Amino acid sequence: MSAGSEKPAAPSPGAAVTGSAVSEPGRARSPVQIQIPTTEERSSVLKTFTVYIIHVSDFGRSYQIERRFDDFAKLHAELVNVDPSLPPIPEKKMWASTDASTVAERRPAFERILRHMLRSEAVVMEESKALWKFLEIPTPGAIAARYVLKSPQRQTYARQCAKLVDPKFEKEHAYRLAHEALIKTSLQLLSSEPTSAGKPARKDPPKGAAAADSAGVSSPEAAELEAKESPAASFAEAEASALEMLRWAIANGGESARRTFLDEGGYATMLRLLFRKGREAIASAKDGGKSAAPHPQIRTVLNALVKAEGDKYPQVFAEFLAKGGVTLLSGVKDITQHSQGFSEFISKLLWIAWDFETQRAFLSEEHDREALGLLSALFECPSRTARVCAGLLLSSLLASGELLAGKEAQAAGGVYSLVEEMVALSPVWNPDAAAKAGDAEAEKAEADLAAFVQTLGQNEERLGRILSCADAPWRLNGGNLPTEDSPLWASCAFALWCLLKLRPKPNRLANLRLALPAVCQVAPPRVRWLAGELMLLLQLQSPTSLSDGGQFGSIEAVVDVTFQESTALEVSLREQVEHTRQSLRADLEHNQSVISSQRQLTEERRCEVQLAKTAWHRPLDDVLNRLVAARESLTGALGTTESRSEKAMSAVRDVLQLELGDPGSESDERDLSVKLDGMREVESSYLAKKQEFDQYREAQAVQDKTVEDANAAMEQADKAVQDTRRQISDLEAQISTKQREVQSKRTMASSDFSALKGQLMAEMDTIKVKQAKLRERAMKIQNGEPVDGKSVPLDAAAAAEEMARLKAESAQLKARSAELQSEQSRMDVDPATLEQQALAAEESVQQLCRERDGLRSALHGLEHEHSGAREAWQAAMTDLQVARQRRNAAERECSGLRQQLDTMWATWRPLHAKRLQLWRGRVLSLSQARQGGRQLGEAVGSGWDGLRSERDIRAEVLGVVQELQGQLSALANELVSVDDRVLESLGGT
Repeated sequence: MSAGSEKPAAPSPGAAVTGSAVSEPGRARSPVQIQIPTTEERSSVLKTFTVYIIHVSDFGRSYQIERRFDDFAKLHAELVNVDPSLPPIPEKKMWASTDASTVAERRPAFERILRHMLRSEAVVMEESKALWKFLEIPTPGAIAARYVLKSPQRQTYARQCAKLVDPKFEKEHAYRLAHEALIKTSLQLLSSEPTSAGKPARKDPPKGAAAADSAGVSSPEAAELEAKESPAASFAEAEASALEMLRWAIANGGESARRTFLDEGGYATMLRLLFRKGREAIASAKDGGKSAAPHPQIRTVLNALVKAEGDKYPQVFAEFLAKGGVTLLSGVKDITQHSQGFSEFISKLLWIAWDFETQRAFLSEEHDREALGLLSALFECPSRTARVCAGLLLSSLLASGELLAGKEAQAAGGVYSLVEEMVALSPVWNPDAAAKAGDAEAEKAEADLAAFVQTLGQNEERLGRILSCADAPWRLNGGNLPTEDSPLWASCAFALWCLLKLRPKPNRLANLRLALPAVCQVAPPRVRWLAGELMLLLQLQSPTSLSDGGQFGSIEAVVDVTFQESTALEVSLREQVEHTRQSLRADLEHNQSVISSQRQLTEERRCEVQLAKTAWHRPLDDVLNRLVAARESLTGALGTTESRSEKAMSAVRDVLQLELGDPGSESDERDLSVKLDGMREVESSYLAKKQEFDQYREAQAVQDKTVEDANAAMEQADKAVQDTRRQISDLEAQISTKQREVQSKRTMASSDFSALKGQLMAEMDTIKVKQAKLRERAMKIQNGEPVDGKSVPLDAAAAAEEMARLKAESAQLKARSAELQSEQSRMDVDPATLEQQALAAEESVQQLCRERDGLRSALHGLEHEHSGAREAWQAAMTDLQVARQRRNAAERECSGLRQQLDTMWATWRPLHAKRLQLWRGRVLSLSQARQGGRQLGEAVGSGWDGLRSERDIRAEVLGVVQELQGQLSALANELVSVDDRVLESLGGT
């Protein structure tokens, strides 16, 4: 049979399909649906027959095919042995196949048979693919349908289905991957455990396994035959295939595919699978799971969802949290304590969706304990990057103003502690300190942290969250700065540290930087110092010319803001240097005392263990060797501590010797101050003049509108005047015509036309005679007869020319005859009628004259209005010229002041930059000293650890010695107990 209409493009992959097949319990509804809504009667040379129009939905893409009774009978005969439970085929009728009753009986029967076949595992998996050929479904569609069917070969078909994303098949066949049934099937596969991975590959090749697939997809039976791997490996490959299919469906299947994925718990399924594999990786890792990382293919699925949902992703994640996502995430706190990769993944998973609705879902009453427990686990995890992200998460909760009711102080304490840790461990101004110290591990950790922090603020939305943490103290306090004990300052402190690490462009911080000088006055110390460092960073990026003012964003008073920031940052940084110098001095003195104590303790333990040299008893060998090694390490640790102490002392000494006063001469300082005051004065004048210019510009815009309206009114008035004049002119023309008509009719009424009528009749008779002669001459020419007394007829050319002349002359006579008839009919009018017509025409003339006079009267008013509109337009134009002159004058003054300010800025900027570099050097020295102090503290702690280790080993040695002492004492008693007196008495001495 010939196929039906060509397959049209689907409205959308995964769209609702037609058909009404009933799904069996526990089995996904077949993605291939059929319906036979209509039939058609066809005729051939010998007979009439009925074709059944089958609507097929192949994974949502619909088309039609035509089949006859014989086609259904053949298919039924082929498959009834495969599935004996097939419904019976209707009885064949030789002479009534097109009867309405027969068709009405067969159509639903054929539907039942086809739907039963689509639900039958035996038919769907049948090797000859009879059903699929009957429905004109290609092999990729059959493979996808078999994958959806619950069968032992599902893993094999999963691997085959995943090949549809290959470029060779993607355009024509991959749309099936976005169908609801296939998404559900993949999620079911991924929800199962590896232990239920199915049976090993069959050893005997199934029939038809060697047949090549017509669409290029290898036969599943052949793939099964080739599979040599274990069930676990086969299941892993099937999982990878299912993940790839889900990734494609989410990325390309549209909103309906993503909604199916989410409604079926796909997000939770992905995370459960991710965490299951994570625990397996941690259990098999040699480093305790530290290097275990989230499964990359599962992450690609989640990344595809994040990208496809876009701005809606936070809402998707909030719904996931509300439906048990918090419980799922909190159940893997143990993984965060082992794996840095997983702790970073979970913290960032929360952060990228961390808007207010997500925060509210995270801290809902049903699971707020679990949520806070997860945050606590992230705060305590070994990954520094995850702790930073956790700090932002908690800071955002603080900045929300309501989600941590009753827990603000505890949360603020944790954030403050993290800020102090990050300030000490991750220097902002000296990021390459670890590289200079030769600490490769610390250098890598710092580089990873820097890269991770950049991702936390990589777009405007996420940077906006950080900025909302920074401005929370005054944003949530009615625009006023709170007291130092407000928990919101902790959120602000952490956000400021993050901004220092992010180093965003100054124009992105335009709103925040206006508040920083005030923050440096009333905030807690650490917040003041971080605000000062941020202002220093912004000032160092100030442009060399004010013409490049885009870096200041919406800030207009650039000089005044620069002055306020410079003053505030110097006060803040001077305070930080003074405080840090005192702290470093105290820490250094304490560490020197500790090093002295450690040196004394180490000297006491440097004496050699004499017994270790003799090795007289094996039980003591190992423990004595360990004691010797521990004491030798004490010497190395002491050397390291003293070396770091020297470096720390040098760095601290540099800080202690810093001169916080101004290094330049008084004249330089005075010059800098005078230039700044001058710039502030010029800027004040410039801003005032700019405000005046803006007012003039607005006034000019208003005046432009006034002129436009006046011009429109003038043009409208002019149009009215012109239209009225045109109407008057038209009326005068009509009056003149009517007057001529009146005169003509009266002339005709008083005239005698008898003689003229005779002349007209004579002329008309003459025309008729001429027309008759012309017709006679034309007939002769057409009949080929001679004319004008000649013996031979005219040749063709002469005949054509003569016929053209005759036609022209005939047309002239006809036109003249029409004129004469018209003139004759006009002369036939009765004189009384003509007089009546003349009187009517006179009355019409009078009416037109009255209309004309009315329009002339109206014209005077319109001309007066036009004159007024013109005067208003001229006045508006005069006012516009004045407004333009004022605007241009203000603009020239603004331009002059701006140029003057640019010149002064270019002169002042190098001096100010030199001063900023001085403060940058001071902050850098402070950072280096802080790093040196931290490293010294670590070395001192390491020394104490070495001493404690030596103490423990010494105690162990003492225990072994005591045990040996007991054994030696028992041996001595045993030796003493032997009675030698008998020996002496018998054997002598």
